[in-house]
Amino acid sequence: MQTGLNHLHSNFANILLFVTFINLILAVLGAGKKPGLAKIMKMTHRIGVLALGRVIYVAGLGLAMVGGYDFTSPWILAGLLLWGPVEIAGKRMISAELDGVAEGDAGSAKLIAGAAIQLVVIVTVYGLMHMKPVL
Repeated sequence: MQTGLNHLHSNFANILLFVTFINLILAVLGAGKKPGLAKIMKMTHRIGVLALGRVIYVAGLGLAMVGGYDFTSPWILAGLLLWGPVEIAGKRMISAELDGVAEGDAGSAKLIAGAAIQLVVIVTVYGLMHMKPVL
């Protein structure tokens, strides 16, 4: 069971990192102004970042329980706490802008900033999970 959870957690994390990078590229290419790109980004953001990220966290918590890790380990706590900015940037910056573009409004720089914040935070969590530092 531990091997399966480990593969699920790590492979989905690789996909999450890739999709988050794709979202930043879509934002830079003009998803804030082009409804077609906004529709694609909305789908990849909702399914590929937020939903997949939540599945990764559930699998990671299961892996920590099965593996005997302490939930108060600094790298686990940091990973849990850093998911908050991803959710906040997703709801307040990305989803709000993409909904506005779908209604005909022009997006702002918040879309690119939100996508960049998500990418930086997810890369940080990814690094923490691989290094498992003792802070």
